[in-house]
Amino acid sequence: DEFSPAWIARLEELYAPGFAFRDPFHEVHGDFATLRKYFQRVLDSLAVTRFHVEDVATGSDGSYVRWRWEWKRKDKDDLHLVPGVTHLRFDRAGKITHHHDLFDAAQGFYEELPIVGAALRAVRKRVAG
Repeated sequence: DEFSPAWIARLEELYAPGFAFRDPFHEVHGDFATLRKYFQRVLDSLAVTRFHVEDVATGSDGSYVRWRWEWKRKDKDDLHLVPGVTHLRFDRAGKITHHHDLFDAAQGFYEELPIVGAALRAVRKRVAG
């Protein structure tokens, strides 16, 4: 399913009670209302949001999904591409118990902020040499 209001409305179908969600910005444990608000805030702030799944692997500790996120804010014209990986664990009913998104928040988001972004870009250039 695509990340959309319809997908957000189905959280209780997709996630198990007591789930754990974490990304570089938020951590939510078992609170569907908080997770719904967080996802809705993301959607409300973007004009474009598309996830492209590039690879899926399953191991003894769950599944891993490698993806690329295309997003554009409503007040900006640039389309951003953020690569990432999601680690998922499921219960016996197939509902998500653990959802951990891993991506570079500095490159993907913080560098887009006017003051913080300029500082992060400068640091990145210095480190790169």
